[in-house]
Amino acid sequence: MGFSGAVQWWDDWHLRILVLGSLFIQYFLFFSSLVRRRALPAWFRLFIWLAYLGGDALAIYSLATLFNRHRQPPGDGSGSGLEVVWAPVLLIHLGGQHTMTAYSIQDNELWVRHAITVASQITVALYVFCMSWSGEKKLLQAAILMFVVGIIRSCQKPWALQSASISAMVAYLSPSALRRQGMVARFWQVCTSGYSYGSKSTRLPEAAAEEKDIYLQEFAQEARKCVLESELAHDQDAAVKLAQHCLVDKYVYRLLADIPVPYSSRIKILREFIALDFRHAHHILDMMLLSSFEHCYTRKTMLNSGLGLCSYLLLPFLALASVILFSIGHKYYHDYNATDVKVTYILFSCTTLLEVIILLLDPFISFTESVKVSQHSLLSCGYRAKRPTVLMKLATLVSCKDYVNMHCYIEEAPPGCSALILQFVHGYVRGGWKEYIHNAASFRNFNGRKGHWTLKKRSLPHLRWSLNMAFDRSVLLWHITTDLLCYDYTTAGNIPECATGSAVISRYMAYLLCIHPEMLMPGTRNSIFNVACHNVELILGDKSPLGNLVHNAVRLQKELLELQDEGERWEVVQGVWVEMLCYSACKCRGYLHAQKMSDGVELLSRVWLLLSNMGMETFADRFQKPWHVMIRKEAPDDDKEEEGHEDGAGRDVDNEINISVV
Repeated sequence: MGFSGAVQWWDDWHLRILVLGSLFIQYFLFFSSLVRRRALPAWFRLFIWLAYLGGDALAIYSLATLFNRHRQPPGDGSGSGLEVVWAPVLLIHLGGQHTMTAYSIQDNELWVRHAITVASQITVALYVFCMSWSGEKKLLQAAILMFVVGIIRSCQKPWALQSASISAMVAYLSPSALRRQGMVARFWQVCTSGYSYGSKSTRLPEAAAEEKDIYLQEFAQEARKCVLESELAHDQDAAVKLAQHCLVDKYVYRLLADIPVPYSSRIKILREFIALDFRHAHHILDMMLLSSFEHCYTRKTMLNSGLGLCSYLLLPFLALASVILFSIGHKYYHDYNATDVKVTYILFSCTTLLEVIILLLDPFISFTESVKVSQHSLLSCGYRAKRPTVLMKLATLVSCKDYVNMHCYIEEAPPGCSALILQFVHGYVRGGWKEYIHNAASFRNFNGRKGHWTLKKRSLPHLRWSLNMAFDRSVLLWHITTDLLCYDYTTAGNIPECATGSAVISRYMAYLLCIHPEMLMPGTRNSIFNVACHNVELILGDKSPLGNLVHNAVRLQKELLELQDEGERWEVVQGVWVEMLCYSACKCRGYLHAQKMSDGVELLSRVWLLLSNMGMETFADRFQKPWHVMIRKEAPDDDKEEEGHEDGAGRDVDNEINISVV
């Protein structure tokens, strides 16, 4: 085949390759969406992301190619006249998959762009079909049915994106939106939005509770009483159903939108949640996370609307009828190119099959997730920088050594660590309600602790210097110290069980600091991790570091080793890390938790939900409900002196340590 023959072959086949490639991408997106919440390799997630972006691009490019080939009215005996019936199939592909409406949370905010794109592509497809059609009646009927499916399916995507956007969620949860609705508006809402966030009957009490909310002082006292008098429900299954209605169906959406929940409602939530044993409470957390994921990244919530449910049930049968009509008229296709006929069979049949699969398997589709706790170690990063691996040496050639060192050596904690850490948090919060919180001031103080309560209970005030600094520096300091303590047992060949939880939380917090600093706390700088890694590299090379971070970590290690009881020592380390983890979870926005759900659920998100369900302060509560406004009469603050230490005010100047990392 010469050059001219290759050009002719490409002219004949490139549109066929494009439409078949678009079909393949849709199947890939469907099957990959079922496992996207699992712990997948980074390269596979890259393929999913490219397929998500490329699916729309390939469908649009195919429609543009079709438009260029059929801009003029068809001549008699056109061998490519059957290509115009591919246009509605491409519109279906443009609509994407039910199980992957959005890849990231930002995609939901781009629904206007998708709506404009869909409108323009529908116009192009209809123009090409009307200008170029000269086929048989049966084929026309099949094409019209497929066009109905294609137009509705392509319009579903911007509709789903808009419904899942944070702005739409906030608008729907607004109490003022309820009062403005008339009969027509309410009917349209049922047809388009349904009861995704709770019905009007369930949201009106929420609006009234928000307007006549109780004071924080009353909430703290009532919640403490609720925990002290709580008993596990005898019928855990019934308790799960009550908690599911209270938490999964409506409460979780307010958390994602960072809308504070009335204190009176939080009392009810706490009462329902505290009656569950840990296994069923963990199950409720899974249900809340799954509901959040389905709302933000799939179209399952569309089934709650009238139009969404009708289109979901009707479209597969319309597509199936189109395939049957196309098969009946096969005797009239002798005037068309035989290859085009085969490609049309493949497109119609496989696209319809995918629609039917989604309809039949949807009740059984579960977006299961693997519980992962990512781990990072500063000392390991410094060691690799000093003695680079082969991959590190190759990365040095393209000036991305630091990036590879930080992102390509992330490990995973052993199975079961997530549940173990959640048990630590559960016990910590219960202990706080029983032993510490008794009024509004102590409630706010408890939620602002970063390890101080543990040091106070263990009578270790001389260690407060390690906490009275910027939170990201404190995390890094305790992380290095924990690794040094664990190293002593690693060399001896055995690690105490109580040290395992501390090491896992330590390395997980280092992972957040390095990879997701925005989740650790607003204003966190991952640059201090890079600088500290460079300092470790200098120390390994017998050079003077730029700061005293590692030296202060060694100092903290020595002070902890002064505790003769090994069990007590690790209980102190574990207690500090649990407090730091809870502090970080409370300071992270719900939007960031939703954003991270696109490729799995972080341990921090589970801790965040557990804390909020057990009555702890959320990010929205901290800024939307200032405690001096929500207290009817200021109660004596028994912890004022200790709070001064936590905020850094009034601390002993001799104990103040300035950890320089620059």
